[in-house]
Amino acid sequence: MRARALVPAALIVAVAGVAAAQDTAPLVVDHLPASLAGEWLFRIGHDPTFASPFREQRNWQRIRVPGTWEQQGWPNHDGHAWYRLPLVISSELAGQDLGLDLGQVGDVDETFLNGRRIGSTGSFPPDFDKATLGRRFYLIPREVLRPGQLNELSVHVFNDARFGGLLGPTPTLDYYQTILSHEVLRDLGIYTVTTLLFTLAMLHVLLFTRQRDLFEHLAFAGSMTALGVFFLAHATWGPRLLLGYGFTYRLVIAAVMAGVALFPAVPFRLARRSQPAALLGAETLLALGAAFALVWRNEADIQMWLYVGEAALLIAAALTLQIEATLLRRRPWALAVLLTTALFTAGIAFDVLVDIGVLQRVRVFGGELFTLLLAVPFALCLSIALSLTWIERRWGEPLDAATALMSRERFTDRLGAELLRARRSGSPLAVALLRLTVAEASGERDQPAVEAVASLRRALRQIDLLARYDGETFALLLAETDERAAMTIIERLRRAAGQSVSVQPGRARTTAGLAQYRPGRHLSAEELLREAEAALYAAVSEGGDCTATAP
Repeated sequence: MRARALVPAALIVAVAGVAAAQDTAPLVVDHLPASLAGEWLFRIGHDPTFASPFREQRNWQRIRVPGTWEQQGWPNHDGHAWYRLPLVISSELAGQDLGLDLGQVGDVDETFLNGRRIGSTGSFPPDFDKATLGRRFYLIPREVLRPGQLNELSVHVFNDARFGGLLGPTPTLDYYQTILSHEVLRDLGIYTVTTLLFTLAMLHVLLFTRQRDLFEHLAFAGSMTALGVFFLAHATWGPRLLLGYGFTYRLVIAAVMAGVALFPAVPFRLARRSQPAALLGAETLLALGAAFALVWRNEADIQMWLYVGEAALLIAAALTLQIEATLLRRRPWALAVLLTTALFTAGIAFDVLVDIGVLQRVRVFGGELFTLLLAVPFALCLSIALSLTWIERRWGEPLDAATALMSRERFTDRLGAELLRARRSGSPLAVALLRLTVAEASGERDQPAVEAVASLRRALRQIDLLARYDGETFALLLAETDERAAMTIIERLRRAAGQSVSVQPGRARTTAGLAQYRPGRHLSAEELLREAEAALYAAVSEGGDCTATAP
């Protein structure tokens, strides 16, 4: 206990001796974790001898750490710079595995303690590898440390565009195992959130394949995938290990712009509103910017797209809040979606202000991104809202009372959406009108075979759509199906109707008119349906219980 009580006194004596010989008093570290924030010595330019410890301080200036040098008197400097910090570390920490956590650095660094290089991240020119997203945490070799004496930490930084320097959070000296544990937990949080986002994306792709006119599900899946990629790019043990720091930085910019380009379709479709032409143009521009960021050779040129993406992100968030507010009285889930969107927007605004240097980076669970934490309730609530809308559109829409099938009007809308999709993708599409009748015992007339509908539905594929057209006529939409395959499906339906349990076998009659979509000929759903009707009348005139095709 007595020896322990003498430690502060010994440190005071050591610091006093150092201060007498140096212009700047060293930082005293007598417990861990120790913050290294404060004034450091700073000098622009590069000289390998700057790594040598205990140099004179006459030509060095002072700078606040963390922070960018652009905001502290060097606004136009892109290139090399050096940081120095004298510090005295308590002799009680001798024999411990200490670590240094520098946070993020713009863009490349190599770090020295007492003239010995202890770590580096990224690559200096001429083989420049931009490592702004990399977290700097380095093990301090025991033989380099001078417990109870003066030590000097030196950081060589190179920046080619945007912000340079020790960007934050606060540099920290701690036990290396503790720093490593924090990094592992940070990556665990990132991978947990991205797994959730990718799972939700796959779910909504599946929902879209079952009801293909609901493009909001595809837009949501794409935006959540982009958000997940954005988070993954910030992981210490993530894409950068395979792609390198420079391309991972490009991936972040591309993910921001792609996510913003895809997302506005979600709130607009939920509110059943069409997007303005100006917004569609902006989304196209952002999509082109995402591709530009991935392939353009000079990384300094893509910085503009990051600012554009961040500005568009804030605008899209504000627009989403405005649209969701209009749904409050119409949808039971609207309040939860609005609140989680507001929180997510606040997190986006904070992270953008940090990224442009207005606010200082702070440590939160999972790293420094508030959006990482707030993305979970936002994505879950919006996914639930979309799923409820899907259920409502799938099973909760107005149905035909006798058959519980989709109405003619709704079928025409769905056909129009499939027509647009087929026009863009070039996939085949066919429409059939089926007249189902059952001959009465007297043979005088036929009656609608409503009871055969259940058998027809069981015989259809998941992507097929059956609706009540009028009277005894039913409409069938066959996506991704050409004329020959459609004929096969109709024959299968004819057998299913004939073998219906509630209908005497052999007495059900299925007369069909088939029309295949032909690009340049069918400009609307109504035109395609008119051709299917003409084919149906042709089949009836031939005696029925057969299939006629449109010319």
